[in-house]
Amino acid sequence: MNDASSKHPHLGRLASPTMAQIFMHQGHLREARETIDAVLEGDPDAGAALVIRDRLRALDGPAIQARSDGRVLEVRWQEAPADAHVLVIVFRGRGVWVTSRACDGGAGQRRIDLPGPTRPGAASVCLALCGDDGAPRPIAVTEALVW
Repeated sequence: MNDASSKHPHLGRLASPTMAQIFMHQGHLREARETIDAVLEGDPDAGAALVIRDRLRALDGPAIQARSDGRVLEVRWQEAPADAHVLVIVFRGRGVWVTSRACDGGAGQRRIDLPGPTRPGAASVCLALCGDDGAPRPIAVTEALVW
């Protein structure tokens, strides 16, 4: 067994930055981290592996997911600081609707009724902290929602 697979024997020759990216895209972050560790054990200067390791580190900490049918927004978060809020901005034509709701703990979920009309629309949703100047400072952002 080579050095790269000695601590991760199940990876064998499969450990590569590409394999780690596949794991990341599938949401298997633990497997992606193990794969990158195995690559870096064999080559501590592997550029692509170092970049992926940094991307994985950026995924640690606060996270937020959201989905909507245009009537209700369902939001889930994890690793949120005690004073974090869910900040929602909904766009409907030229109209904009904004709301902020306390997270109520480090991990949780919330359903938010959205104002009508229901279609078409889009939303931006994030976890945010209040900055010293009173402006929100996003700490995790969902993908854009469109319905």
